[in-house]
Amino acid sequence: MQLSSSFSKIALLALLAFVASVIPLTNAVPPLRSSMARQIMEAKKNGASPEEIKKLKMKLLDEKRTARAAGVSVETIKKAQSNGVSLDQIKARISANNLARRKQRGIFRKRETTLADVLFPGVSPKEYPMGKPMDVIVDTVTSKKTQLPFAYYNLPVCAPEETRFRGKRKNLGERLMGKDTAALSPYEIRVLKDVPCTALCTKHFDFKLVQRMKKLIARDYVVNLSMDGLPAHVARNNGSIIRGYPLGSKLINEATGKIQYLLHNHVRFVIHYNEKEASQGYVRIVGFEVKPITITHDEKEIQKTCGAQPVRNMEETLLYMKPDFNNKGKSVPVTYSYEVEWKESELAWTDRWDVFLLANPDDSTAHHMSVLNSFMIVIFLATCTAIILIKALRKDLALYNDLGVDISEDEDESGWKMVHGDVFRPPTTSPLALGVLVGSGAQIGFAFIGTLLLCQTKLINPAMKGQALSNVVLLYVFSGTVSGYISARIFKFCGGKNWKLNTIVTAVAFPGLLISMFLVLNIFLALYGSSKSVSFVTIILAFFLWACVSTPLVFIGSFFGFKREAIHVPTRTNQIARVIPPQNSLLGTKFSSLFIGALPFSCAVIEIYFLMCSIWMHQYYYLIGYLLTITILIGICSVLTSIIMCYLRLTGEDHRWWWKSFADSASCGAWLFAYSIWYLFSRLNLVGIMPYVVYLTYMAMVSLTLALYTGSLSFMGVFCFNRIIYNAIKLD
Repeated sequence: MQLSSSFSKIALLALLAFVASVIPLTNAVPPLRSSMARQIMEAKKNGASPEEIKKLKMKLLDEKRTARAAGVSVETIKKAQSNGVSLDQIKARISANNLARRKQRGIFRKRETTLADVLFPGVSPKEYPMGKPMDVIVDTVTSKKTQLPFAYYNLPVCAPEETRFRGKRKNLGERLMGKDTAALSPYEIRVLKDVPCTALCTKHFDFKLVQRMKKLIARDYVVNLSMDGLPAHVARNNGSIIRGYPLGSKLINEATGKIQYLLHNHVRFVIHYNEKEASQGYVRIVGFEVKPITITHDEKEIQKTCGAQPVRNMEETLLYMKPDFNNKGKSVPVTYSYEVEWKESELAWTDRWDVFLLANPDDSTAHHMSVLNSFMIVIFLATCTAIILIKALRKDLALYNDLGVDISEDEDESGWKMVHGDVFRPPTTSPLALGVLVGSGAQIGFAFIGTLLLCQTKLINPAMKGQALSNVVLLYVFSGTVSGYISARIFKFCGGKNWKLNTIVTAVAFPGLLISMFLVLNIFLALYGSSKSVSFVTIILAFFLWACVSTPLVFIGSFFGFKREAIHVPTRTNQIARVIPPQNSLLGTKFSSLFIGALPFSCAVIEIYFLMCSIWMHQYYYLIGYLLTITILIGICSVLTSIIMCYLRLTGEDHRWWWKSFADSASCGAWLFAYSIWYLFSRLNLVGIMPYVVYLTYMAMVSLTLALYTGSLSFMGVFCFNRIIYNAIKLD
């Protein structure tokens, strides 16, 4: 009864912690306060109409939100408005102040004061003289709805004579992320030289091509451009931005609901430059804005629609992508054009990336709450563990060792002390597999935490995803001795003799599974024509690292692990296993570990949301300090959770803790995969079967990796815990 009551309390607290952590952060509308209610009541008394009252409510709520964001009262906002300052100006000033605060927040160190220092540390600005040709680089054409990018020149567009971009060589991580599709664009741009509308070429779209372009526009594909290392963006009317420019737009008839698709065949480049910071006669590029336009050019009389005047979207000249099913042999002429406008700006070069951060909501509070939530869960679990070690174990040890405590001689002994002869009995179910999984998880943790530490010390730039992925892979490969050593130690303790088989399985199991999944997915991506597919040379290079570097290091670690004496434990194992009595209804089920894994997962669920937004929604993520903290906290939480569950099981005289201690926290990976499915249907609007296959395959890889990391730490923590508590027992 006491065991059931203790577990029920822990389960209840764990459930409350999990529910509190997974509740989404929403910008809830604040309730009407007394002052707001008073103004609304006065408006009603004065005979205001329902529409006027609704507008008044919206205005008052907007003022309250603005005041809350600024940290001032509504009266201060009204006073500023009375002095001629508009609400939009107040919001702009507040956004600038919030941005400055966000740059100065950090966990381990004060963050840099410019976003450029965070994203590209050590990179100095480039200056360009007047008239110098500027290269506009076109990269992949991407879509959030498909997650299947492809090369720009796979589209029916104009191409220059030389498209190859001779930039820096791609590292291993960039190659694993997809083929090199960066190429030169056909746009001729010179510094401070405005270019009027200029036609590039004319393409003739047949029926199939019109159908294809309509499909791509419907799936929200975006063309990614860059100049001077700065991505192009489109500014929306609501203040948000889009990286790149949409391939086309949709015209929706609100009366009928019919959707018409328009192709953006004209682009206006607005290049912002700063002349004051640069040397005499030179400028610095501080902004690269694109304004896409759809227009039907007359191929024979191009000057009518493409002349000295700026091109604008006009209803009578819109270029529709409308397949003609009655005449499928008819082709549609599409003329591509562009224009360039240079604008002087006061924006500093170091602040030119701020536009991408300002477009996103201020989520720094959510990151702080994520860390605070994880700390509270860890403190709760550490308190439970301390109670077990200080109170429960101290009393039990005193009773068992007969340290002056008055107990009746006929009292039956029960609990964790009675299984001292079986607690270190090796598992009957595949001790080799257990050692391999624990060793692989330790190698994953070593590589990932090592990469985060290098990012935190600025030895690695986390904004460059390819570089970060390269370092994760290389650290994982060169830490093969970790998995080999730990796997060998566990296998030898369990009485294993075939060390060669254990070493080979350790070197092959986890990397082989990931590579197999990756190869199958890569075949489908190549058949689909996506630029995310990896070249054959990159696959050979990855296989070389695995076979010629990682595997020998695993053998070295395994050699030293088997060479040492077996791990010493404080008790002797009985020849005959003790019979396990009936267990608690929840602890005795096969699915108990699945529910226990929710607690460590709740430590990281908020940060996981931001990570997935960065990966699948193409947002920037550079808060490595938060990620490192959450990674460490989720490991600590996994260990403490498994220790508490192991103690409860041992109290019920269940000595089969080996696989259960691993599964308790490894189920965190199952929760991540379940969460990724929720994220898929609630946040992503994927179209087609292949995007679902790509998403679920990659998330399955990540979930498996997290499961091995948490399961490995929890197993090693429980093993050390059992050695400590049974070392305190006096045995005859």
